[in-house]
Amino acid sequence: MMERWLGRYSEIAYALLRIVAGLMFAWSPELHVYGAIGRGFETPTFNELAYRPDGTAGLNFALRPSRSNNVELGVKGRGPASRWRTEWSAALFRTSTRDEIITQSNTGGRSTFRNAGATDRRGLELAWGAALAPAWQFQLSQTWLDARFRDGASAGNRIPGTAHSVLGAEIAWQPAQGWRAGVEARRSGKVYVNDANSEAAPSFTTLALHGGYVFDLRGWKLSATARIDNLLDRRYAGSVIVNEGNARFYEPAPGRSYALKVTGNYGF
Repeated sequence: MMERWLGRYSEIAYALLRIVAGLMFAWSPELHVYGAIGRGFETPTFNELAYRPDGTAGLNFALRPSRSNNVELGVKGRGPASRWRTEWSAALFRTSTRDEIITQSNTGGRSTFRNAGATDRRGLELAWGAALAPAWQFQLSQTWLDARFRDGASAGNRIPGTAHSVLGAEIAWQPAQGWRAGVEARRSGKVYVNDANSEAAPSFTTLALHGGYVFDLRGWKLSATARIDNLLDRRYAGSVIVNEGNARFYEPAPGRSYALKVTGNYGF
């Protein structure tokens, strides 16, 4: 039976001409603007084909590849040479997809998939970083994403499994040698768990702390780093199971966790 399924699978062929084009213009040495367009093509994986939605035996040959049109416009810049060295970027993007492959059901460890028709993703990404001599570094990033179904029974609803807003920030002391330390923060907006948008994993904020020491020893550069994730031991959903059949959508994230890493490299 499996050989017959694999034989049929090997006869499936997907083809699409992918076009990608980009252009960047140097407005000044400190400021660049760019634009990019492209076509995307995603074929079903073997795991996505593994089960039919109606529960009958055989691969899900009704599943079609998804096609997308992508546009991105952005600007990148850096501050003038001074004690503060800053870099920043901003990008607008949009992805329109036909026949997007999404989860239809998750039951008893079996996932089935379907083509969602048309979907639309629009978003904005912002990033800023600064370095203050001799070793202070700051990084800040923010992403807003509006991902929705465009047609069908779920038209207008958000695509499950996607967060509307994600914010990240880090402050670190990182000299070339000696002691290092830093703190990171991350905030994620709520995530819907089903096509109907009737339930959602709530938003959460986590903190992480890291520190270490870097030194040279007879040509070896050695680094020891200790890290604490989820510093405040928050309870939140680290991931979700989209459209889980028994409404068990949420997978808990680890509590406070610790890691220790030692690395070394030899330079001539």
